[in-house]
Amino acid sequence: MMSDNKVSYSAKELKEFKEIILEKIETAKSDLSLLRSAYSNDGDNGTDDTSPTFKAFEEGSSTLSKDENMKLAMRQE
Repeated sequence: MMSDNKVSYSAKELKEFKEIILEKIETAKSDLSLLRSAYSNDGDNGTDDTSPTFKAFEEGSSTLSKDENMKLAMRQE
């Protein structure tokens, strides 16, 4: 038979858990913000991604990177 042992945490331990959780939430929000800005070009007013010039094969990596960042951001939300 298994006994149902319930653990009771002290107020100090609960406060510590809360601080850890809040810190992790802030880190996740920061990461999400960084990912969003990476794929939405918020900080760049340039025309690098809209100019009608021929794109070299190597420039496809930046598009792939934006796509991967968008996927990570969607999972993070």
